[in-house]
This record gives sequence, C-alpha cells and structure tokens, in this order.
Amino acid sequence: MKRIFYILTAVLGMNYAASAQFPGGGGFGGGGMGRGGDRNGSMGGMNQQQKALPDLPKGNGRISGIVVDSVSGKPVEYATVAIFDVKSGKPVDGTVTDVKGAFLLKSVPDGDFKFVVSFIGYKNTEVAKLTIGKGQKEQNLGNVSLPPDVLTLTEVTVKGEKALIEDKVDRLVYNAEKDISNAGGDAGDVLRKVPMLSVDLDGNVSMRGSQNIRVLINGKPSTIVANSVADALKMIPSDQIKTIEVITSPSAKYDAEGSAGIINIITKKNNLQGITGSVDIAGGNRSSNLFGNINLRTKKLGVGLNAGGRMMYPPTGGYIDISRQLANGETLRTRQENNGQQLGGFGNVQLSLDYSIDAKNSLTFSARNSRRAFNLDNTQQSYSFINSVKTPTFGNEINTKNLGNNLDLNLDYTRKFEKEGKEFSVLAQFSQNAGDNSYTRDLYQGLSVGEITYRESNPNKSKTQERTVQIDYQDPLSQYVQIETGAKMILRHIESDFRFNYDSTGTGILKANPLRTNVFSYDQNVYSGYLSFLFQTKNKWGFKPGLRYEYTQLAAKYQDAPETNLPDFGSLIPSLTISKSLRGGKTIRFSYNRRIQRPSIQFLNPNVSQSDPFNISFGNPNLNPEYTNNFEVNLSTFFKTTTLNFSAYTRMTDNSIETVRYRGGQELFNQLTLAQGVNTGTVVVGNNTLLTTFQNIGSNRAYGLNVFAMVKPARGLTINGNFDVRYIMLNSPALGISNQNWTFNLFGQVQYQLGKDWSAQLFGFGRAREIQLQGTQGGFMGYSFNILKEFKKKQASLGFGAENFLQNAFKQRTNLSSSTPGNVFTQEQVNYMYNRGFRITFRKRFGKMSFDGNFFQRKKSVNNDDSKQGGDNSNDGGGQGGGGGMGGRRGG
Repeated sequence: MKRIFYILTAVLGMNYAASAQFPGGGGFGGGGMGRGGDRNGSMGGMNQQQKALPDLPKGNGRISGIVVDSVSGKPVEYATVAIFDVKSGKPVDGTVTDVKGAFLLKSVPDGDFKFVVSFIGYKNTEVAKLTIGKGQKEQNLGNVSLPPDVLTLTEVTVKGEKALIEDKVDRLVYNAEKDISNAGGDAGDVLRKVPMLSVDLDGNVSMRGSQNIRVLINGKPSTIVANSVADALKMIPSDQIKTIEVITSPSAKYDAEGSAGIINIITKKNNLQGITGSVDIAGGNRSSNLFGNINLRTKKLGVGLNAGGRMMYPPTGGYIDISRQLANGETLRTRQENNGQQLGGFGNVQLSLDYSIDAKNSLTFSARNSRRAFNLDNTQQSYSFINSVKTPTFGNEINTKNLGNNLDLNLDYTRKFEKEGKEFSVLAQFSQNAGDNSYTRDLYQGLSVGEITYRESNPNKSKTQERTVQIDYQDPLSQYVQIETGAKMILRHIESDFRFNYDSTGTGILKANPLRTNVFSYDQNVYSGYLSFLFQTKNKWGFKPGLRYEYTQLAAKYQDAPETNLPDFGSLIPSLTISKSLRGGKTIRFSYNRRIQRPSIQFLNPNVSQSDPFNISFGNPNLNPEYTNNFEVNLSTFFKTTTLNFSAYTRMTDNSIETVRYRGGQELFNQLTLAQGVNTGTVVVGNNTLLTTFQNIGSNRAYGLNVFAMVKPARGLTINGNFDVRYIMLNSPALGISNQNWTFNLFGQVQYQLGKDWSAQLFGFGRAREIQLQGTQGGFMGYSFNILKEFKKKQASLGFGAENFLQNAFKQRTNLSSSTPGNVFTQEQVNYMYNRGFRITFRKRFGKMSFDGNFFQRKKSVNNDDSKQGGDNSNDGGGQGGGGGMGGRRGG
C-alpha cells in the first residue's frame, strides 16, 4: 500500500508541478493535495489553495541520476521518481525514468526534500534529505539502486491525468487534448465546449453574451483575428490545441482590450528530448484536413515544425422577408431567397526555436504563416408582393471571395535569478494580416436565368500591421508578497483599399468608377505600463490589486484628403481580486476590472458592400472606444467526485459599439454616410434596402449567473455541463431605442472509457435567442457522438464522429423591427445550416524521446526497446502560455 501511495503521489506531482506556488498557505498560496480529493488527477484532487494562486516560475535546481536493479545492475525503465517537502510532506515534483534508467528533475525550488524512487516489483529507495540552495543548485545521485521485492502483484493500474475542466483563480482551463471529439475540427468546434463561451453557426464567439473579447494565441496577440475572429478560428486545427483559457477577470498585466474578457488559445508543444512527431488525417462530408508536426529537442535547443490545412464545403440557404412602411403609409413587402455552395481552404505552417543559453537565460523564436481562401457562390431570387401576389422582380448570381495571409514573428528573452520566482523578460513581435474581400454580381431581370442586364465588382484589400515591444518584471518581495510590473508599446497600422467596377449593359467590359475608389488608413499607437501586487495572509486571504495606464494615439485619413481629427486619450484601468480559502476545499473570489474596447477594422472599414442589394453594409470611421466595468463573485467547491463552480456577474458598458440597421432609400443612406464620414461616391440604394452600420449607441448592461458542474459517478465515466443565464438591457437615448430580455446558453457532455483502448463521447449544446438593439437573433442547437479506438500502445488512434445526424439542416431565425418615425420596418431572416456531418479521423505518433538531453550521444546504441514512450507532442508541462515556454504567462 505504501508503494502504491508513493506512485500515486509522484504522478500527481508530475501533473501539478507547474502549479506549485509560494510555500506556506493562505489566500492565493499553499500547496499539496487537497483534502477529500480523489487521486486520479480530477479537479477534486487539486488543492484549492493551489488553484487560488496564479502560476509562478519555480526554481533553478536540478536533481539527476540513474535507477538500476540492485541485483542485476541493469537500468530500471519507467521507475517513478518523486520529491517531497521535508517539513510538510507534500509532493513537489516527479518524473519517470527513460530507457536507460535515467531521470532529471528541472526547475526545483530551494529547500529540503525527501527523495523517493518506486516501481512495481521493487522495494522503495529513499533519501531522507536532499538540499537545493544557493551553494548547491545541482544534485547528481549517480546510480540509485532498487532492491527487488518478494511480493508479487497480479496487476496494478496507476493513472494520473488532468481533468477536462480546471478552475483556477483568474481563469477557467479547458484541456482540449483530453476531449476525443476535437479530432478533425477547428478552434471554433473546440470553443463550443468551453464553459462561459458560445459559438454561433457562423463561428462568431461570445463570452457571456458579448462578442467584445480579446483572443490571444499562446498568450500573445495576433493580427490573424483582426478582420474576423470567426475566420481566424477556422485557420487553427483543433488537433493542435492543448488548452483553452477563459479569463473573465484579467489582471493589470494584460492589455485592457476585450470588454467581456480574454480567450487564450494554447497550442501543443513538446518539451521532451529527442525526435517526435505526429500525423493527423480527417475526412468527412462537410470538411477534411491533414496536419503533421515534427519536433527535435536536445538539452539546450528545441526545434519544432508543424504544418497542415483544412477544406470545408458545406451548402448554404435561406430567405429574408422584408416589410417597410413608406412615407405615404403604404407597406412595401419583398422576399429574397438564397441558395449557395461554400468552398473554403485554411492552412498554416509554424517554425519554433527555443534555446537555453544557460540555467538562467533563454531565448525563443517563432514564425507562423496562416492563409485562408474562402469562396461562396450564391444565387438570389427576389420577389415583390402586390395584393398578396408573389411576383419575381430580379435575380443575382454572386461570387464572394475572402482571402487572407497572416504572418506572426516572435522573439522572447527571459532572465531568471537566484531568488526563486524573480524573473525579467522582453518580448518583441511583428504581426501582419493581408486580406482581400471582394465580390462580383450579375443581375438578371425577372427570374435569375437568361440574359445579364448589369454587372459589378467590389475588390477590397485590407492590411493590418502590429509591432509590439513588451518588458515584464516580477519579484517575490517576501513569502507572502509579490510585485509585477512592466511596460508595452503597440504600433498598429490599418488600411482598406476599396474599388468599384461596373458594366451597366451586362454584356461589356467592367470599368472603374473613380468616385467609389479610395484608400482609408488608420493608425493606432498604444503605450502602456502596469503595476500589480500579490498579497497573501496566513489565514488564507489573498489580495491582488493592480493598475494599468494606457495612452492611445489615433490618426485616420482618406487618400488625397485632409487627415481626420481624432483626439488622443489616456485610460486608467484598475483591477482587483480578493479570494478566501474556506473549509472543505471551498474558495470564494470577488473580482473587479475595467476594460476598453477599441474599434477594429471590421467596424471602421468605410467600404460600402453591396454584394446583396437588399442588405448594404459599411463601417464607421468615427467610432469611439467603449468602456466596461466588470464585477464578479465566484464560488468553487468539490466533494467526493463532484466539482461545482458558481459565478454571478455584472457587465456595465458605456459608449457601447452596436450594430444599427435602417430600412430606407437613397436620402437616408446619404445622410448616414455623410454623418459618419464614409466616402460613398455614386452608390445607388433602393427604397427597401436594409442599411447596416455601427454606432456608439449608449449603454449595454448584462446581469448573469453561470453554473458549471463536473462529476465522475463511476470509473471511466465523466459528466460535465454548463448553464449561463443573463438579463440583457440595451439602451440608446440618441436613437430612442431600447431592448431588454432574458437569454441563456447551455451544454452537456458525457465521456466514457470503454475498456483499455476504447472511449466514447456524447455532446450537446443549445443557445436561446440573443437580444439585439432592434430585435433578436434566433437560437440554435447541436449535438455529436464520437468514438475512438487507440492501438499500438496509444501510438495510433482511429475515430468516428457524427454531428447533428438526425436532421439535414437547422433553421436559425432572426427578427428585426423598428418603430422609430421615418424608420418603420420589420424583417424576418431564416438561414438554413446544413451541418449534418460524419467524419473519420486517424492519428499516428512517432519518434523517440528521453529526459537526459544526450540524445545525439546515445543514438548509436538505439535498440528495439525504444518504442515504449511514444511522441505525444502535447506534453509541454503546463497551460500558461505555450509559444516556446517563455512569455506565455505575459498578458496580451
């Protein structure tokens, strides 16, 4: 029993080594195993004090050696090595030996430790006291002998794996790599299963009902999400996502952008030494993908290369019914029916390098290139209603293209010090996204067949460029106090080059319209600095106040026109988190933070898009930023095999940027574009055209409750679910419009281990209709079933997935209305989502890895016993940032 206990605690030590924090207990601190928790790695087994402290760097000590059989002298493979704090007896770190019996524990903090080696069929070997300190940073134990045990065990199974969902002090972590249904999808598919998030059928992400979120990749911003978060998520294969972090209360260390909070997508990274890799293939009726990666790691140098792509080809369809009241009191009613086919391709390639200069200094470089090419061929047929008689008026054949090319370059330097937890880092980043959103439209009179009577095209190229330099410093001033400070500079340049070509006869050559051709440029420079403290007390209180200051410089202009006068402004961004660890493993937390949402190119772009003549959209270059105050109270608890998390929150946004729609003709269009400074040239607008733009409308209030639960009622069975309900209030005094109502979203998931190598999962989600300023957007639902078979000692897997298999298409209904004088209309829009899908997935891992860093020295002696460990590139030792292991903890 004692041997099994050591094995279990050693495995837990490996899984949660990255969570080890300040010694002592209270508030944000503490360590060790939580009371009442199970030891299979679930959230119930996490110490609630550990969860209450943000992850901090560990020490610089190292413990190494070779475990051998005391009788034969041969190396012992897979032996469990663990160290425990001498005073508390709590596990600190652990690992297993490689094929040569060698082990290496890195980043060991200063202190006195008990060293234990154990393995089935052997007696434990212990060293009562090992000291890591200023004068003794490295302990090489040489050969550690394990004596055979006369006791014969029939079978012992030891498991230590992360839970699917982990709740930490300032974030919720979804371990995507543990979810079998994520194979063969993209980041949008993954985010649908994350508590507090909701993803609509177009891929747009909301956090507690708000789409004003900041999306980071490996803890860093990227222009890949500048034009469209939905498009960016499609470019990230789900197979390469390690974890998703949802940060509802960001500290002062993070950029202030994102009114609702931050989503941090952490990709997989291999920290084991040797050569490893994997290949992922998926094919289905709606999408297919191919992805591969290879990693080379020595003692000081790591090189990773991964590349892949995905094709999507679902059909689309739907209709729009429009009724508008004219000035003479008559009602004009039209109907538009759509039928189309989408074809999209997404891909990326990434090179990562990290180099340990010495024990205290390290460098990381990464380069990522992502591309998208999306095409939609759509047929529109329009009708008018006269005395309830449906008459065809005109038809359109529309081809829409969405192209993108994104480049991210990152260079990080990290300096650690003798003092545990003290760290200095510098990050430099260059990010650029070049986009091309264009359409061509052929117009027919009557039905959409026969002779073309009019043609037009609207090329719109855009470019978003960001250059970032960031400096961070943290220092634990004492056992209970830590300081964090830093500075950052972001230089952004945005361009929109829009043109318009037309042929009024439908039979000639397209010619340019100079009145609708221009280049809009927008510069946004942000200079910021922050300071935050972490205080903890002996009676388990924790306080983390912080203050961030951001100064923003703005400039905007059209080509060959005077520069628009946009004022510079400064913003103070306070944040505060207070936590208290209660008896029974409960943790209660209160947090407050202020956020700012600056308008991006998708809101500012002045290009007038007329791909659909009934629905014209254009941005607003005169938008101002919005400010949000967030308040949240959170309670986390667990008992036996159940974990519960309750959050009550309030989100109060002023100067809110919202979508505003007008149903009107040429005169109203001219008034709007003139007031917003949009260059329109000779745009012709029909009497029943819906005009869509963005404005700072006033206030947006949300009051909500979020409940998450996870339970393990039986061995191998995990059930988790999330429910979020909120009351939304939108009010625009200037427009005389307000709307308010309840809404909710939920999901549930059941995962079961069917024997040794089989697993199955059932997932379902639903979202009620969303409140908008002038109406509602329809709700929707989805479900999936997945089964996975692993073989070749988990080095390969074959899976099957089915989504929404009981029906061919979902209907999403959106209702808009306005009773404002001069803008009286109703509109019903129904979209058909053909998302019934089936897919087969295959993964193969390959390679050899070790822990001692001597891969090249030992390669001549490789023999047939090297297939035991495999090459799962997901083992990166933690969920705090990725991106080379440095800088990932830094805020955006």
